[in-house]
Amino acid sequence: MGRTSIVFCTLVMALCWPAAPLSAQQVDKAAAEFQFNDVDRQFLAEADAVDEAYEKKGLILHDPGVQAYLDSVAARVLGNRPVPENVKFQYRVLCDPMVNAFALPNGSVYITTGLLGLLENEDQLAGILGHETAHVFERHGYLENRSVRKKALTINILSIAASAVPYGPNVPQAVNIFGAAMEAGAMLTSVALVESVFGYSREKEHEADSDGLVAMTAASYDPATMGRAFQLLDDDSRLEFEPIQGFYHDHPKITERRAFAEEFAASHKSEHQSAGSEKDFLAKVAPAICADIESDLQSRRQRTAVDRATRLTKNFPDNSRYRTLLADSYRSLGANTPRPTDEERDSHGQAEHRKLYFKMTEQEEQKKLLEKPEGKAALAQNRAQAESLYKAVLDADSNYAPAHRGLGFLYEDEGRNAESAVQYQAYLDTVSGTSLDRLRIERRLAAAKKLAAVTNN
Repeated sequence: MGRTSIVFCTLVMALCWPAAPLSAQQVDKAAAEFQFNDVDRQFLAEADAVDEAYEKKGLILHDPGVQAYLDSVAARVLGNRPVPENVKFQYRVLCDPMVNAFALPNGSVYITTGLLGLLENEDQLAGILGHETAHVFERHGYLENRSVRKKALTINILSIAASAVPYGPNVPQAVNIFGAAMEAGAMLTSVALVESVFGYSREKEHEADSDGLVAMTAASYDPATMGRAFQLLDDDSRLEFEPIQGFYHDHPKITERRAFAEEFAASHKSEHQSAGSEKDFLAKVAPAICADIESDLQSRRQRTAVDRATRLTKNFPDNSRYRTLLADSYRSLGANTPRPTDEERDSHGQAEHRKLYFKMTEQEEQKKLLEKPEGKAALAQNRAQAESLYKAVLDADSNYAPAHRGLGFLYEDEGRNAESAVQYQAYLDTVSGTSLDRLRIERRLAAAKKLAAVTNN
């Protein structure tokens, strides 16, 4: 059993689904009856410190358009419910490719770029926000904090939670990028705050699912979309191995949550339900998805990058940035296939992938894959796809610098030094002198010219 699984086995209690979701009035009543004590005030201060830590670590996406959209959806989900004492609702996007969302007891609700990049429409986003907001209304964080303070297992849970994130000098850099928000949560001193990131008990999570569905339906969002959201989560969890697994992929079982959402939707329908289109949703959160693709490419999650970039280009086929990101993703795949093979999906294949991820650098993994004919074929196909995409972008806009740079990288990888030099020069000719990576490209240009002169290639 992996370290992450141990965390969830420790934190999750095998309890039953609630008989029925709490109404908004019941939630408000529970919040009103909650009385703060000194322990709760200390816990509140710790939650505020987490907000500050995320800001200082540069994990918050500061995009005005995305923020305004997130705030507007959250406002609908909140409705006119009175805000509980010592709660200031604020919604933030975390720059983390991990698929996750969580709420702190002070009212701070976080959703990762990884989760935004997976959702299809505004209704699904409303369901996620409804779930997380329910944790705040129901005071789950405070109640759990009071409970665990009385348990002797607290120290053990904390140490296990911290160890679930494999950080250290001998761990691949990709792991250090993926799950950055969870890592920060695991390092907290309060087990209840750790649970707010990793997921609460089965009972509390099911309660939040129930009340989140109530809230989104009351806001005229379609609860049936949550069944589809859980299917997306299930499919995405099979896309590639993840060194850390969060609540939205693992806890509780997605199939159970999907079944309950579908059952709820069958008997609770709003008069004004309208699931917005995927294109409209992507247009509003595209900056977050682009940031996520770039993070995926740094986290050895090239398949996820291909998946996210494909969605953007499918909906916006003429957008140069999206097509270039897709080309970058195919180029970064190397000898990997865009989708997992049947062999990779079985238990042996998953174990092998896990071993490659933790025991080998990305370069070593690629070398091993290229030992097989399938790996060589995948490399050739991915490079051809990337080249085609780069050229299509430049045919439409010859001055789009990122496409020149990407094509230069591709030709350099293929040993086509003269062609690489041409693309690097084109890049430098089209960017300002203050480009952050200008010096790096100048060095690559010089090296490409030197190699071209020696090899006549």
